[in-house]
Amino acid sequence: MNSLPLLAAPTGGPLRAPQPGGWQYQVMQFLPLVLIFAVFYLVLIRPQQQRQKKLAQMVSNITKGDQVVTSGGIVGTVWAVKEDRVVVQVNDTRLDFVKSAIVSVTKPGS
Repeated sequence: MNSLPLLAAPTGGPLRAPQPGGWQYQVMQFLPLVLIFAVFYLVLIRPQQQRQKKLAQMVSNITKGDQVVTSGGIVGTVWAVKEDRVVVQVNDTRLDFVKSAIVSVTKPGS
């Protein structure tokens, strides 16, 4: 009985798995690592970079009168803006913060 093989190459012969040591075998071994890194980049790294870029833009555009939240949870109004610092007024107290401590900025009309 002459049966057709389930997998056949275009030349009519059976398909063979890549042999260890060949370039095809090496590519097949390396491909899952590349795919894992691509998914990791798209799911974790890229969104974090976008958030950091947006926060850096917000912090660089801080003006007097903006409502800010610090990394310590202090909510106040910007009293003055210096080169690398922000003076925040909370009730009747003015506190000096480094700009990197600001995690949220809200404009007065928002």
